[in-house]
Amino acid sequence: MLQVVGIILFAILLLTVIGFFFFYAVGFIRPAAVQIQLFGIHLTLFGGILLMIGSTGTGFFIMLLGLALGVFGSFKSEDSTNPEAESKKAD
Repeated sequence: MLQVVGIILFAILLLTVIGFFFFYAVGFIRPAAVQIQLFGIHLTLFGGILLMIGSTGTGFFIMLLGLALGVFGSFKSEDSTNPEAESKKAD
């Protein structure tokens, strides 16, 4: 029973992440890099909790999904907090 719940939960989370990437690509949402990283951290921690309660496969794949989302947020190049880099872009 726990495996069935885990598979359904993974499918819901996967659809949520696919929807997130779709809306991001279309331009409906423009989250900051930190927001994307936090979403990835939440998924990673949730997958870790599932690993601890015994849902090994589902927890592992949710953790990988969160890790990939966090890495995507780390390499998002639109946000620059360095004012010198922003001024060089404008020139």
